[in-house]
Amino acid sequence: MRPGRALACLAAAASLAAGCGGADEAPPPDAGWTSFGGDPANTRWSPLADVDTRSVGRLGVAWTHDEPAGGLWETFPLVDGRTMYLTSTGGDVLALDATTGRRRWTFQPQTDFLAAGGGAEVQPVSRGVALGDGRVYVLTYDERLIALDAETGAERWTVRVADTAQGYTGTSPPSFHDGVLYVGSAGSDARASRGFVAAHDARTGRRLWRTFTVPPGVGGGRVWMPPTVDPKTKTVYAGTGNPSPAIATGRDGCIEHASGIVALDAATGEVQWGESEVCGDTWDFDGGQPPLLFDAREDGDPDTPLRVAAHANKSGLHTLYDAVDGSTLFKPRRLVEQTDPRPRPTKDGVRVCPGALGGVPYGPAALNPTVRTLFQTTVELCTTYRTGTAPPGPRIQLGGGSATVDAARPAGGAVVALDADTGRPRWTRKLPAPAVGGALATAGGLVFAGADDGALYALNARTGATEWRGDVGRAFGSAPLTYRVDGVQYVAVVAGGSSVAALTGARLGGRLVVLRLGGRPLLRSGP
Repeated sequence: MRPGRALACLAAAASLAAGCGGADEAPPPDAGWTSFGGDPANTRWSPLADVDTRSVGRLGVAWTHDEPAGGLWETFPLVDGRTMYLTSTGGDVLALDATTGRRRWTFQPQTDFLAAGGGAEVQPVSRGVALGDGRVYVLTYDERLIALDAETGAERWTVRVADTAQGYTGTSPPSFHDGVLYVGSAGSDARASRGFVAAHDARTGRRLWRTFTVPPGVGGGRVWMPPTVDPKTKTVYAGTGNPSPAIATGRDGCIEHASGIVALDAATGEVQWGESEVCGDTWDFDGGQPPLLFDAREDGDPDTPLRVAAHANKSGLHTLYDAVDGSTLFKPRRLVEQTDPRPRPTKDGVRVCPGALGGVPYGPAALNPTVRTLFQTTVELCTTYRTGTAPPGPRIQLGGGSATVDAARPAGGAVVALDADTGRPRWTRKLPAPAVGGALATAGGLVFAGADDGALYALNARTGATEWRGDVGRAFGSAPLTYRVDGVQYVAVVAGGSSVAALTGARLGGRLVVLRLGGRPLLRSGP
């Protein structure tokens, strides 16, 4: 070993840096994925780089787990230590060995789906759990918040979050921060109940506060995905749903905080600011996506970074906000084709692009801070909106009407890269099918995302070029994640839960695929 290299290795030893060689060299430290977005800011960014643009072609299957039950599988797994935590299609909590898939324990919450208030237009889903203080937290479809022991799965407490008789349902996990659980509530678009964000003590389940997202007398504004909690500003950010009912021909003007984003004081629940991103929304244009937070570079004052909240909605607009005061930093960017102006639904039907479940349905974005780029998955989908009774055939049932897919134009998707400091598009990688579930960015220079053609894509973060494509054979309704155990980096993704599959005919059926370098060849199963 040359003297210079010996000195370099000694300097790196404290941080376990790789590359010094030697049989006794310690493996790189393990790295989990312990929150919905990988970190409190919901950036879905990983510093792991073992799988990079040069090695990604060697990705193969480490292990798989299939869900036999039907329905949409949209769970977002978490990994802490050697254990992966996720929910089944029916909302059971599973603890699996993160390296083999062997089941450690299962908790069945005995959910009362008949009592839940989602209605015919809401298909039950369970998007995962939260972790904190040695516990696993799950929100059931019938609106119970449950705490479990992370080692054994034993139940510690259960509390009721909302009244299902008012149309409330639970579809996504809470967010854990500093001993508090922050939870949003979904529900039926046909009901007049108001969406809310609530805070519960993680030790006891006791509710600390609850704040409704829309004014009294207005329904909707539901929070479909986990809130984002910013430790820097002590603020909770949530995407909000459309007003209820979804289709209302006489609706004009902005409804405060509906179809947009809201920021709340984490300690009190007081509204700090909010924005309705689609005024007069009568097209089901939820802002359900969980906001992503980061520090932007300002040319005028590079020493004082600006805290930014990034958010997109089903209209296909992406907006960068000042996270402190809610001011819009740049004109919102169009990510997909848009009908302008949009006609209001009629009995005979009107065609609108993007339509219901188009644009950005809920899939979280990802950030690569090294190349200062945001990555957003999108859905190109035009639908025909009708008031009243829906015609036969594939459709989305909405409160006040329905939406049917534009059969003359196949649905598509894309991954769009945006400059994090200006919001300007850098590149767009078109995909052959909708990309619903969201993205993952890694220090290996890759962006991972799945599409409804059943393929998981690894794109070059700088150029958008496809570096690798693997067939999973299921549509994707969840975003990939990555973690490292015993020096091995894994990339995991849940498939079988695309929200637009009923309109496009994409294949469902739950499949969790966990990949590693040198694993078994990834073969598509079934037709």
